Amino acid sequence: MKTFICKMCGKEFESNANHADYCVECRAERQRIRTRTYTAKKKNNEATKTVGQADICEYCGKPFIRASGSQKVCDNCREQYNKKQNQKPHDDYVSRNYDVIKVYVKKGERAKLKEIAASVGASVNEFINYGISLAVKEVLDGAAANISSESEE
Repeated sequence: MKTFICKMCGKEFESNANHADYCVECRAERQRIRTRTYTAKKKNNEATKTVGQADICEYCGKPFIRASGSQKVCDNCREQYNKKQNQKPHDDYVSRNYDVIKVYVKKGERAKLKEIAASVGASVNEFINYGISLAVKEVLDGAAANISSESEE
């Protein structure tokens, strides 16, 4: 199972897929929207995108012939488009809501850490955050104890 951030609601979810954009609830809603859009286009005799059809590149605006039904950009812009698509979809969400700390783990320890986290029903990130919060609480409790013992003297 891999953890993803839903593009519609921003909620974290798990999936067996290599890449997933929407949580279960939003995936169903997204499919309804796509079906409605496709049906409306067919009803109005609007063109739906097919292989071999001419289209306009989303990046450079030049015409190209579609090699697949999902192609959105010409061959010249494909690398640039793929780089953008491969960016983590939740980068904006993370930067708005979290501070980032890099954690370096010795070779071979990552799998153990992942296993331990899974055994308590947490992601590695949740597990590390929990450990950090316990350490911070211990330090703060110690500092509070020192302050109270100093005030008693």
